[in-house]
Amino acid sequence: MAKVPGKGQIIGRLFKHLSPVTLTKIQRAVPLDGRVNLFEKNFLYILTNVVTGEEKSRKEFRKGEIAFMPAGNMICFFLQDTRSYKPMNPMGQVVGGMDVLESCRRGDSIQIDSITQLGG
Repeated sequence: MAKVPGKGQIIGRLFKHLSPVTLTKIQRAVPLDGRVNLFEKNFLYILTNVVTGEEKSRKEFRKGEIAFMPAGNMICFFLQDTRSYKPMNPMGQVVGGMDVLESCRRGDSIQIDSITQLGG
C-alpha cells in the first residue's frame, strides 16, 4: 500500500463500507506522496489534494487505524488511541508496518502507490 523511503513498507486494510465516497476519491488520486507531519504523539498525517466532506465521521480512533480528515484534506495514521478535535472519516487499519510508522519523523515522505478496497 505505502512506503517510507529508507524505512520500510506500510500495509493497510481499507474497507469501502466505512467511507465509500472518501475511499473512491483517494483511490482515484493515487499515487500520493506527502511529507509526514505529526500531531503531538497521537497521529501522523500527510496532506493530499483530495477534497471530500464528512462521511460516517467520528472523533475517537484506536492505535493503528487509518482515517481521512476532511477539514485539512489529510490521511491520518493513528499512533495511539486518540480523541480528535475534528471529525474524521474512518477508512481502515494498519496490518503491517506499524513499526515503520512509529519510526517516522517530521519531513519523512510517505508514498501511497496502490489501494485495494475490501468489503462492500
